[in-house]
Amino acid sequence: MNAPFRWTFPIIALLATIAAVVLNDEPIVAIPAATIAVAAGAMTLWDSVRPPAPQPGAELEGSLAAAPVGNEVWFEGGEMGQEAIVLLLDRIDRALLHPALPNRSSGELTQLRTLPRDQFLGYLESRMAELEAVS
Repeated sequence: MNAPFRWTFPIIALLATIAAVVLNDEPIVAIPAATIAVAAGAMTLWDSVRPPAPQPGAELEGSLAAAPVGNEVWFEGGEMGQEAIVLLLDRIDRALLHPALPNRSSGELTQLRTLPRDQFLGYLESRMAELEAVS
């Protein structure tokens, strides 16, 4: 809760408790005052045990700083990330050069995704050079 309102529920609970005790002879007023005191006390207790609200931007900056940037995200996916890169390049190739390019078989995808990283990077460079030459 915001600092100006932090003391609102304890003060309401205290005032309602005093009203319920002082007006003990008047049940029409004492029972609602006691009910308000219990509810305000419960809200005070809840406010004291709940976790603090995150500060705007504090958590976001930390999570963005630790996240991989750019195409590193694809390589963090391991073999499945390599397969995603190959499929993305195929989609780009279909859009730019070869609309009738057939889908890769699972054997081709397995062979490409199990390539060692340096060989896979060489394959990517050749595919990218081919795509960039046309565009």
